[in-house]
Amino acid sequence: MITVVGVGPGNPKLLTSYALEKIKEAKVLVGGKRLLEQFDTKAKKIPYGKNFDLKNIDKLGDSIVVLASGDPLLYGIANTLLKNFREKVEIIPGISCVQYMASKLKVSLNDAKVVSFHGRKEKLEEILNYKKIFIFTDKVNTPQKIAKDLRKASCTDYVIFVGENLSYENEKIYRFTLRELAEYEYEFGINLVLLLGE
Repeated sequence: MITVVGVGPGNPKLLTSYALEKIKEAKVLVGGKRLLEQFDTKAKKIPYGKNFDLKNIDKLGDSIVVLASGDPLLYGIANTLLKNFREKVEIIPGISCVQYMASKLKVSLNDAKVVSFHGRKEKLEEILNYKKIFIFTDKVNTPQKIAKDLRKASCTDYVIFVGENLSYENEKIYRFTLRELAEYEYEFGINLVLLLGE
């Protein structure tokens, strides 16, 4: 059995008790280095990186737990594992950083659009008919690039929020106009962007 555990934005305090139970029972723990370091366990820890072979993950042994940041089914690793191991996979959902940031800003998710620019070539103009857009970023599609692209598209009716290191002690949530962010010289840590139409 392969259990995919959503660990939320990252702070272990946000894990469900069932997720913690599965992590403690694991014989093999797979995840990003940052996530693996958070758990004191006797399980064999295997870092998940670019060269990790997901298609052969079932060969690692019994009681495999895969740590997934956020919610495993929201642009997460569970979607990939289900393609190959649907009957062998158990998924324990976690709090997504979208849920977390929305709760911090007291913003309803009822009419929100969630997209990922993380490692993808999404077209910003295809989502601009929404007034509330959460965007997963990466090192290419940074908050500043998104702000610049919006300005090029003459979409100036958005306020933009950047949630950095959400749930950690160094968490910060910034509020910008598009112009302010486009000109902001700073390299954000792990972050999520929220575009909010005015």
